[in-house]
Amino acid sequence: MSPLKVVRLLAVAIAVIGAFTAIPEAALIMVLLGLALGFLSDQADKDNRTFYLIFALALSAMSGAAGGLPVIGGHITAILGNMSEIINAGAVAIILMVIKDRVME
Repeated sequence: MSPLKVVRLLAVAIAVIGAFTAIPEAALIMVLLGLALGFLSDQADKDNRTFYLIFALALSAMSGAAGGLPVIGGHITAILGNMSEIINAGAVAIILMVIKDRVME
């Protein structure tokens, strides 16, 4: 199993577990996982940069949309909010890699 897949699975697990329980330093854990995810994703395939950045924007915009659903809306919103935090940290890593690539040209 590649490091990228391991980080992806950890990110999803932390996002879901963090939606149902209080994890000390959860924000720091999610940001570090997101940075690692963005860095590893960029190393694996530079062609997906645009997709990743648009995905980060879309997830940020719609993460609270399920809040109105009875019973499960709050849980879905919490999970998507946590995933949005992780993906946005990954987007920061990708932006930093793009800046590095432009400077090193």
